[in-house]
Amino acid sequence: MSFRVRFTAEALRNQNDCVDWIMQRSVSGAHAWLDALSQTMQRLAANPFSFPKAPEDGFCIHELRNAFFGTRRGRTFRAVFYVDGDTVIVTHLRAPDQNLLSSVDFTEGDLL
Repeated sequence: MSFRVRFTAEALRNQNDCVDWIMQRSVSGAHAWLDALSQTMQRLAANPFSFPKAPEDGFCIHELRNAFFGTRRGRTFRAVFYVDGDTVIVTHLRAPDQNLLSSVDFTEGDLL
């Protein structure tokens, strides 16, 4: 079974912030980061249940999981997500130096 992957508006903001930050330091690094994110989304579409539960599981009515990704020379980022039917919903993208999410970070948001 193949799952559809969708980002919340917050996850898209997180993505844009990460790309902007990396782009200021390395254009090729930003492209590599986007490639790593794309590969991770493909893995999520193939088998989202193979990823471990997120530390934030319990803040949301859905079971939260996380997928770690990064570039060969970069730091490890993570995508926080849950599965709803045949759709993977990515709620947040987190950089390694960011704190864990809290319950206030989870609201009903519009999916894009």
